[in-house]
Amino acid sequence: MGKHAHNHRQAKPAKTAWVAVDPTAVPITSQNALRKAMAIEGVALTQFNDLLWLMAQESGGMVDTRNGKLCARGMYQLLRPQYDLNPNGEKSFGNAVEECQGGIRYILGRYHTAASARLVWEANYWC
Repeated sequence: MGKHAHNHRQAKPAKTAWVAVDPTAVPITSQNALRKAMAIEGVALTQFNDLLWLMAQESGGMVDTRNGKLCARGMYQLLRPQYDLNPNGEKSFGNAVEECQGGIRYILGRYHTAASARLVWEANYWC
């Protein structure tokens, strides 16, 4: 048998391209809950599109979405230490408007604008 030089490097698996969830796929009831929560929180409607986009990525607009691995919950996937951002804490889950209020409070408290949060999300796939 002849000796041959072989390159045994393993090919790296191709990265799966991330595709954004279309915000128009969010149920109209969740979109309306977001509008109501924005009015309650005094948030300008100019932030609606970015807040909706973030909701679409986090939960698809499904109320009380749960990620058991991270203990993330709600339409904006708040982590357990952030549950108190909801008007009624953990009891707010299942109430679309209150889940939106918690998400708005987190996003604007941390990033000041929904557009800034979206930029972070697009760069990291989370915010």
